[in-house]
Amino acid sequence: MDGTKEPSTMSRSAITEALKVLTDVRNHPVLIHCKRGKHRTGRIVGCLRKWQNWCLSSVMDEYKHFAGAKWRETDVRFLETYDVSCIGHCLESIIYTNYGSTKRCLLCIEEILQKPLMTSVL
Repeated sequence: MDGTKEPSTMSRSAITEALKVLTDVRNHPVLIHCKRGKHRTGRIVGCLRKWQNWCLSSVMDEYKHFAGAKWRETDVRFLETYDVSCIGHCLESIIYTNYGSTKRCLLCIEEILQKPLMTSVL
């Protein structure tokens, strides 16, 4: 992602595309770094933390800690309003594309969870 001084030029779709790459285990391990500063990386990692179910205050604390004195109110507002639910849909398509139907995979998981772990101790 090319760097720029204007935070508003970083689109939500660019963040979503980056998160698709980060959350796809076929790409792991990954290294996240910034080319010129802190803001694009901070936004991406902040959105990743939201996807990982971090509470918003912890997301903001981490962003501000690593951005230091250069943290931006626009980045904070972006992190507050970014909806990570779109990443769930991306993961479903990855499951379908690479591992069969989502329904079949989820049914298998449900069946496993419903079966007793041990049928007999004798």
